[in-house]
Amino acid sequence: MSFKFPFGLLGLIGIPVLILIYIIKSKYTEQTIASTYLWTLSEKFLKKRKPISKITGIITLVLQILAVTAISGLIAQPIFTIKNSANDYCFILDGSASMNMGSNGETRFDRAKKRILEIVEASSKGSTYTLILADDAAEVAFEGVVDKEQVRLSLSEMVAGWCNADIGGATAMAREFFDNNRSGAVYLFSDTEFATENVEYVSVAAGERNFSFGEYSVGFSGSGVIGKGTVVSHLADETIHIEMYAATEIGGNVEKVGETSVSAKAGEAKAFAIETTISSYSYLQLKITNADALSEDNVVVLYDEAKSQARRALIVSDLPDAAYLRSALQSAGRASVDVVTSKDYAKTGGGYGLYVFNGYAPERLPENAAIWLINAVSGPVKGAGVTYRDTQVPRDETGIGSYYLTQFTNGSSSTERALTAGLIGRSIAVRKYSRYGIPRRFTTIMSIGSDAVIAAGLNDNGDREVVFSFAIGDSELGLSDDFIVLVENLTKYSFPSVLEKTAYTCGETISVNVVPGCTAITVVAPSGRNMTLDTSSSDIAELMLTETGTYTFGVKLSAGADMTLYAFSRVSNNESGLGEAGEMKLSGEKEYNFKDGYFDELWVLFLLLGLLVIADWGVYCYEQYQLR
Repeated sequence: MSFKFPFGLLGLIGIPVLILIYIIKSKYTEQTIASTYLWTLSEKFLKKRKPISKITGIITLVLQILAVTAISGLIAQPIFTIKNSANDYCFILDGSASMNMGSNGETRFDRAKKRILEIVEASSKGSTYTLILADDAAEVAFEGVVDKEQVRLSLSEMVAGWCNADIGGATAMAREFFDNNRSGAVYLFSDTEFATENVEYVSVAAGERNFSFGEYSVGFSGSGVIGKGTVVSHLADETIHIEMYAATEIGGNVEKVGETSVSAKAGEAKAFAIETTISSYSYLQLKITNADALSEDNVVVLYDEAKSQARRALIVSDLPDAAYLRSALQSAGRASVDVVTSKDYAKTGGGYGLYVFNGYAPERLPENAAIWLINAVSGPVKGAGVTYRDTQVPRDETGIGSYYLTQFTNGSSSTERALTAGLIGRSIAVRKYSRYGIPRRFTTIMSIGSDAVIAAGLNDNGDREVVFSFAIGDSELGLSDDFIVLVENLTKYSFPSVLEKTAYTCGETISVNVVPGCTAITVVAPSGRNMTLDTSSSDIAELMLTETGTYTFGVKLSAGADMTLYAFSRVSNNESGLGEAGEMKLSGEKEYNFKDGYFDELWVLFLLLGLLVIADWGVYCYEQYQLR
């Protein structure tokens, strides 16, 4: 046994003081009586009780000595060591969307937290507690905590997320804990089955009833809008009822426009279709009306596709391949395209979202519009951001012209991925090309050696620009399988919608296009949390969806025509069902070298002190009664 505050034992000095007081205090009391007869009568009774009255003083002294000892012990705070009773605990808590399933007012996540507290309360003091929360990204919630109350408070503030659990990240953290302490106890609390090694798996699933949507989409027929998709009953064979609601304007009156019921077998997707008579919608909701353990996966929402600037393009060219470019833009880019010569360019009234300068560049580029410069820069062009250096023409050993081979980029940035999506990536033969000085804010799409021959970025006007350093007719690009796909990607880049679609899955990282003239993009999450996206460093901002429900995007434009867009984030299909079995194995030999625990609960001393005070008070009352 040891003491936290040994100086508290100085209170034991009070014991000899009590004994001294007991020795020197007077044993007699003076009393006034009414008559000799009453005195004689009282003395008769006192003689009978005299044996007890002799020891009352001693009992009081003993009780007071014990009380002083208890008070000194409370101040010194004794600590009793318990050999090999403490350990280091590591709890891995699944924080995925499925942990929000609940019944009788208790979710799976609540159940897991309760079981963690039971283990903590049953453990000896001297143990340490570490908790890894496996949400959309695994993180250590607390580490090496020794205070059980701190564990309780930390757990009370935790909530499950709405994404898939990062079990891989949690496993790596648990492996580090186990490698540092082979005697430590590792627990995994989840609703998904796991094959484990050196990990104790605790299941918190309770066979809750749940329904969810699988795939879903909206189409049109002769009668009106059709909502269709699949639904799943994850526990048993059930009849699932689906209703569809729609509104013509966002925030307007929402009305039920159709419903249907389907019989679904447990765990199997069942197709449904709801036909309506409405011809259009701004807001459309599909809803499963059956009550279950997770209501968040019973609703999906579709919004009208995000609107962007009109897809009007102007090709300025004196070359014969202008018609070919026009056809490619109209088909792959789905744009309305006009073609003018360089002489007639000055007569155009503007208003185009994209200007394609094919073999020609004006002295000054138009602003607030996307620009394509195809072999157009051979001198200074105000606003272009690129500078001409020289023209490269290959020569073989015979002196007869040869060609260069290009290569597409394989970078990992969001802009590169968007511009090269769907490309086969074969090399292209180019007869000649111009070398440009291209700013670092541009992204290379295709190169010849270290020279960028197709690049995209923001020009000096802050508008999106694509630069080709060779003529389409001087290369095989126009005949390649990648040409139409590349034109489509470049058109999407030049005519960006802020959002490519309105339906996403929670946990997905989406690309938000910074459209020309955009000065800021704000986002309001379903919980009401406000965010501002970084629009300064790139023309594509990224946002990870961590909540279910509707995200609201506010796009502020320099021209003043601000936009408000909506996107819906749903629960992942993996989180709605039982999920596939996982694995968490911590390789290594388990050890059992436990630490010494301790007991320092002072409630025993408080209880003893209270009993001593009550007993002393009882003796005092008895003594006073004897003197009456």
